[in-house]
Amino acid sequence: MRFLFCLLALCSLSACKSSSLTPINTGSDPKWTGVNTYEVFVAVQAYTPETRLLFERDLAIALEKEGIRAVPSYTVYPNIALLNGDTFSKFLAADPRLAVLFIQAKNVSKQQTNTNKKESTLFSNLMRGGDWDTTFVALLEGGLYVQGQTDAVWWNRVKLEAKDQDVADVVQRYARELIKAMKQGGAISRLR
Repeated sequence: MRFLFCLLALCSLSACKSSSLTPINTGSDPKWTGVNTYEVFVAVQAYTPETRLLFERDLAIALEKEGIRAVPSYTVYPNIALLNGDTFSKFLAADPRLAVLFIQAKNVSKQQTNTNKKESTLFSNLMRGGDWDTTFVALLEGGLYVQGQTDAVWWNRVKLEAKDQDVADVVQRYARELIKAMKQGGAISRLR
């Protein structure tokens, strides 16, 4: 039994090392009182279209669980190139009950590591054979925008690190952590 516990503990530690979310900072504008019940347009600029879909879907679901109506931008604007400052400004100008949650992946890097444990030879190193693990590292900057405010009324920055095969799990964790930070900053209660 003790061996099994140690093995499970070791597995959980190694799983944690494959991905991480490191909070950098978060804040909110104390002047924003959130007098309306908002509908939130969730827009994410990610490093792949698939990742954008994952982020927007999971964030919209997480907001809905908090009682906030949310719409992923890919359902309205499948082409990410159409999402820009003008689009957001026109959207917010249409109704004071609308808000935009915009998340941007910045400084994205992709690291590849050869996991082949076989003895390397001159030719295997030249041919770059073996199994490769891909890890994405990105700075995620998020902001909540409402009508009448030029700057974000709530913001958040997080460093994300995830192996390619763990991206979906990390996105779900990010959505949970973002909602937690929004609650702590008062944004969730002001959106209701």
